[in-house]
Amino acid sequence: MTYYEDLSPYEYIGEYQPLEQKSINVGWLSQTKPFLKGETSPEFKAKLFEFCLDDNVVNLCRGFHTCEFCDVDNKESFEQTKARYGKKAYSLSIGNGEIRVIGKSVVYAAPTLIYHYILEHNYKPPYEFIEAVLCGFAPGSKEHETLLNEYKVV
Repeated sequence: MTYYEDLSPYEYIGEYQPLEQKSINVGWLSQTKPFLKGETSPEFKAKLFEFCLDDNVVNLCRGFHTCEFCDVDNKESFEQTKARYGKKAYSLSIGNGEIRVIGKSVVYAAPTLIYHYILEHNYKPPYEFIEAVLCGFAPGSKEHETLLNEYKVV
């Protein structure tokens, strides 16, 4: 997966970004770079999971990324990982999309694998991102739906 430092400007799939949106990266991890580790609350994990469900994923790609930190080399292991999170979490399991979380003055852009990184590898995102997930506009809200609609290609 492409690595981007947390809170750096988003530029991964720039041509599909709404022009007026300022997005910043969170959770674009790599084996070659250290990342902050620590506990996050069950409430945060539950809310983040909602962002990662298929209906809330943007910038879906034809290819996918498996976790660089796990040993998933064969098809059987990959299929087990893919099915792990449930029916509406397919994109989360295979890392082929992104989520958007509305913050106070920015929109956070993260790979769907962020949930896996937090659960399985103890990744601790920046405080601002955690607060946006906990206190910001949740999936299904008018504001979040409006943002997701800006990514739909006509």
